[in-house]
Amino acid sequence: MDTYLVPRKKSHSLWRLGALTALASSAAPSTLYAKTALDTPRWAISVNDGHSITLPNGKMATGSTYSPDSAVLIGFHGSQPFIGNGIELPGSVQGPPTMAWVSPNSNWAVVTSGAKAGSAPGAPLVPDTRVSVISIEHGVPKLIQTVEAGLGPSGVAVSNDQKWALVANRVGGTVSVFKVVNKHLVDEKIIDFGKDSNPTTVEFLPNSQDAVVVLRKRNALALLVREKDGYRAAPNMVSVWSSPNTMDISHASGLIAVAGMDKVAPGVSILRANPAGLHELYRFPVAPGPEPLHFSPDGRILAVGSVNDSNAHPERKGSVSLYHLDEKSATKIAEAPVGHWPQGIIFSPDGHTLIVQNNTDQSLGVYHVEPEALTFERDIPLGVGPSASASAW
Repeated sequence: MDTYLVPRKKSHSLWRLGALTALASSAAPSTLYAKTALDTPRWAISVNDGHSITLPNGKMATGSTYSPDSAVLIGFHGSQPFIGNGIELPGSVQGPPTMAWVSPNSNWAVVTSGAKAGSAPGAPLVPDTRVSVISIEHGVPKLIQTVEAGLGPSGVAVSNDQKWALVANRVGGTVSVFKVVNKHLVDEKIIDFGKDSNPTTVEFLPNSQDAVVVLRKRNALALLVREKDGYRAAPNMVSVWSSPNTMDISHASGLIAVAGMDKVAPGVSILRANPAGLHELYRFPVAPGPEPLHFSPDGRILAVGSVNDSNAHPERKGSVSLYHLDEKSATKIAEAPVGHWPQGIIFSPDGHTLIVQNNTDQSLGVYHVEPEALTFERDIPLGVGPSASASAW
């Protein structure tokens, strides 16, 4: 069997992931490695947390032994994913799996770190403030800037014209507004929603320079309006399903999906933006712990994952469901089991493959998407817990 490993230069920017060597003897090279890996025009990214563990009570803590936090590029040959180069940088599973952004042409990315290791094994995690900016040239990620946002930076997004970046600071109750200058972030201002607001995810609206932020403890969304010198919060908020956390906005359909993490009755709110603001179209119930949530590239399918307390209970596993959406309702068309503590979801550019990050299992689950079925294909082991994801499409 021929095995093609991604070329590695002698650079501190390259992440030397030991799991890649193990993959060479256990997986088909055509699906994991290829000679053309570095020529892939667009990338997805997996951010990985190497310092966190989950205690039996479900709380996160500092691990006794851990690997460096990191980010690794994921490319696709058609529908088949492969692992590209990676880089060591701060990453965290504490927060929604929306703590990364990749530019549409895949030449730079931004990653946030919600929490870092505590002072000793078993100690509580400490809120972080770090935001990393990386350039991507010929498939090689390189750290070009580290800046500070507020406490517990979580969701991150860059405007459609790539002139502004927003970071939702979950612990601080703020949104950091950065001006983008030559792929570097320049701190401009803070939008303060109050420490009881818990901003988690922020996303820009399609064909617009306005953005939306999830305020988990307010059970609401707030519209962020573009102004000459940055952004301001619109006065009226829109209520959504209780305990909202992860949000995705389809640039193909314009639909907005927000997952409500209510422990008794979890669900998803579907909204749309219009000239008058944000308007909720409908809601539908989903399986427990809907932390992963992502639209297909064409905007017709919404993938919703279920943690199902699998982060704290080894006997349980998560799941992922596919829903067909229109303006009036959501119809479940497929469901499949996944690993423990699912996080981010990545669709292939053609929508025929779905990847689920399994944090506890330290793997990526690969599934084939059919019109009304979801078929498990294989796991890609990473050797570190994947915690957030983003793609250029």
